[in-house]
Amino acid sequence: MRGFWSILVLMLLPGLVTAAPCRVGEVVRLVGDVSVVRPARQFTPILGMKICIGDRFVTGPSSIAELRLRDGSLITVGKGSDFTVREYRIYRNKPNVALFDLSQGAFRSITGFITRRAHRFEVRTAVATIGVRGTDFWGGYGLTENGLDVIMLSGKGVYVQTATGTVELDQPGLGTTVQTGGAPLTPLAWGPDKVQRAVATITP
Repeated sequence: MRGFWSILVLMLLPGLVTAAPCRVGEVVRLVGDVSVVRPARQFTPILGMKICIGDRFVTGPSSIAELRLRDGSLITVGKGSDFTVREYRIYRNKPNVALFDLSQGAFRSITGFITRRAHRFEVRTAVATIGVRGTDFWGGYGLTENGLDVIMLSGKGVYVQTATGTVELDQPGLGTTVQTGGAPLTPLAWGPDKVQRAVATITP
């Protein structure tokens, strides 16, 4: 009976299309050792598994997971990574919200309709928040000692924000680095070697 009333409340919320905990999307690719952590349990995902709000994806050193969200966004969780789906809500008449956490490793995201300008798509890390507007981008640790790197591969733009500053990546190929406690560095075009090193983190 409690489940019935929970569903009824969700249906009555004005303009809410997707808020059910396990209607975020699904797992579309798995390579190697991947686990999902949910409250009170940890398990190995399978293709087609429904993604829930709060799911934490942990990949082995040579493993990746690809997640297809309901808005069409595709997220690749890279090798040796720890990535959490923090919040995901789609509305009919107000800005949508997609929030994620990256605590280690790297990821790539090709965003869907949820990143239209008024909407919010963010990946939070220990050193900076990465916000997106209709973009293919990469972010992660491991390229710079004690730093987070972000590059825009294509699309409309990425912002990288800390408590001490914000930069915009508004052209494909531009990237920035953030050290713990500092502001993002002035965006620069990455050389082919650095781009290849980034791509290698999310390629089996």
